[in-house]
Amino acid sequence: MNKNEKIILSLVSAAHFFTHFSMLAFPAMVMPLSRDLGLPISEVVGLSFWMYFFYGVLAMGWGWMSDKWGHKPAMGTGMLIAGIGLILAGINPSLSLLPASFALVGIGCSSFHPAGTALASQGIRERGRAMGISGIWGSVGMALVPFLVGLSNFLIGWRGGMVVLGAVGIILGVGSFLAPFTVEKDSDQTTTQVLANSTATKLFALFALAMVFGGILFRSFTLILPAFMEFRLGNISAMLRTWISEHLFLLEDASAFNTLSANVVTTFVYIMAIVGQHIGGKIADRYDLTKAYFFYFFSGIPFLIGATLLESWLLIPATGLFALFLLGMQPIENSLVAFLTPARWRSVGYGLKFTIVFGAGSFGVKIVSFVEESYGMAAVMWFNFVTLLGVVLFAGILVYAARNLDIRHHAEETVQASGS
Repeated sequence: MNKNEKIILSLVSAAHFFTHFSMLAFPAMVMPLSRDLGLPISEVVGLSFWMYFFYGVLAMGWGWMSDKWGHKPAMGTGMLIAGIGLILAGINPSLSLLPASFALVGIGCSSFHPAGTALASQGIRERGRAMGISGIWGSVGMALVPFLVGLSNFLIGWRGGMVVLGAVGIILGVGSFLAPFTVEKDSDQTTTQVLANSTATKLFALFALAMVFGGILFRSFTLILPAFMEFRLGNISAMLRTWISEHLFLLEDASAFNTLSANVVTTFVYIMAIVGQHIGGKIADRYDLTKAYFFYFFSGIPFLIGATLLESWLLIPATGLFALFLLGMQPIENSLVAFLTPARWRSVGYGLKFTIVFGAGSFGVKIVSFVEESYGMAAVMWFNFVTLLGVVLFAGILVYAARNLDIRHHAEETVQASGS
C-alpha cells in the first residue's frame, strides 16, 4: 500500500472500531441497566430499538450524502453525533431520555458503513485485504466491548463508561475532518468483470434477501450474547468467584462479577471473529464471492447448534467458532456489494446494503424481546438457528443464479491511489 492508502485504512479502521464498540456497548450493559433501572431484561432490550432502527434505515441517506459531499465529512459528522449521544446517555440516564440518547448513537454510527466502507472500497487497490483489515478492527472493537464495559461497570459504573466513549467519538469525528487525504469518488482502484445492469440487479436482489436474514441473525445473536453467557455460565462464574474470594481477595459484588465473567467469555467469542475476518479478507481477494459467502454461513450451522444445546465449558468454543463464520464473512459480503454496484454510487450501494442489514436487524431487537419474555433465552438461540437457515437458503440460490459468472475481483497493481 502507498501512503495515501495507509492513511485511508488507518482512519477507516479506527472508525470501524468505534462504530462496533459503540453499537455493542448496549448489549454488554443489559444486565447492569436491568439492575440499575429496576426493569426486566425484555424492557431494557426495548430501550435500544430506535438506536438499532436508525442505525439501519439511515444508512441509505448517509450514503447519498457521502456520494454527494464526500466520504470524509459524512463519516466525521456521524462520529460527532454518536459521541454526543453517548455522553448524553451517561450524563442523564432517565427512562424518558435514554431511548433518545441511544437513538443519536444509532444515527451517528449509521454513517460509517456507507461512508467508511466506500473510502476503503474506492481508495485502496487490494479491496479484499482492506475490507479484511478494517473488519478485523471492527471485530477488535466488538471483542473489547464485553471486557471493557464489564470492567468500567465494575470500577466506575456504566454511566462513566458512556461519557468516556462519547469523548472518543468526538475526537475521532474531528480527526476525520482533518485527515490529510482525498479519494476520487467516481473511480475504483480494483478491476472486476463488468456485469449487465439487469444481471447485477437480479443478483443484488437475491443477495438482499440473504442479507435480510443475516441482519436479523447478526443483531439477535450479538444482542443476546452477553446475557446468554451470564445465564448459561452462572454456575461456573460462581465457582470462580468462590475460589478467588478464598485464595486471593474477597469479591463481595456477585452480580457485577458474574457480568464481568460473562463479558470476558464474550470477548473470547469476538476474538474468534477476528480470525474469521482475517481469513475472509484473503478469501475475498482470491475466490468466487458468492460461493465464499455461502460457505461461511453454511459452515456455521453445527457450531450454532452446539452453542444452543451445550451448558458446560464446551459452550465457549462452540460459540466462538460460530462467531468466526458469522462475523468473518463481512469482508466477503462487502466485496460482493462493491462488485455489484458502480463506483459513482458506491456509498449509496453500501447505504442500501446496511439499510437492509441493520434495518432488518432492528426488528430483531423486537423479536428477541418478545421471544425472551415469552419462552426464555434458549428460545432466542433457536430463533437464531432458523434465521441462519434462511441465510443459507438464499445464499445457495445466489450461487446457482451466478453459476456461469466470474464473481471475483483483482487488484490493479499498476494503478496508483489518487485523489482530487
